[in-house]
Amino acid sequence: MRSDIQAVVFDLDGTLLDRRRSFERFARDQWRRFSHVLQVHPDVYVKTLIRVDGDGYAPRRDLFIGLVAALGLSPDLADTLLTDYRARFPSACLLFPDVLRTLAALRASGRALGLITNGSVRMQSGKLECLFPASTFGAVLISQAEGVHKPDPEIFRRALARLQAEPARSVFVGDHPEVDIGGARAAGMWAVWRRDPAVSRQVNADATIEEVADLLALLGGTNHQI
Repeated sequence: MRSDIQAVVFDLDGTLLDRRRSFERFARDQWRRFSHVLQVHPDVYVKTLIRVDGDGYAPRRDLFIGLVAALGLSPDLADTLLTDYRARFPSACLLFPDVLRTLAALRASGRALGLITNGSVRMQSGKLECLFPASTFGAVLISQAEGVHKPDPEIFRRALARLQAEPARSVFVGDHPEVDIGGARAAGMWAVWRRDPAVSRQVNADATIEEVADLLALLGGTNHQI
């Protein structure tokens, strides 16, 4: 239990945002929008798009090029589907069920909240606008805007400077063992891994949680119930 924590900083995708469920939702909606030209079963389309997406780590410009190639579709569809993804994916995004209540409890306990996310300003800002009230985080850092991305410790240090928090009294919560946990520890923060069931190897984190709400018991000093 760490009741001395000043600030809690979060990753977005896979930590607060249920990206796998969101991306599947988007893929099914996209198939419905373009079913007249896709000529492929919806389950095949969704499964293939999820595979080439690589949990969001595949380059976005190549995402639909890989999809149409894998499905034998017209290459001309790739740009159309990419444009649709950029416009529609933010509104398809879903938070994990306990996120908003947990963030409210952390704020009520006096902790500053921040967010660091790798990605483009257009996409990540769109997600944040759809998912959170504007006042949720005291500092939001998007890698494209910062010119530096996780796991570089610099982006973590910038977040702490904006929150006026000390590394040793700050927590970073993320789902990626290297990008999130490795980067936060290199910056001197207390690194909490939100366990990803797809990761079977040992993760060198300071603590592990199954759900974001588990932070309340881990940090202590929160009387707000969710």
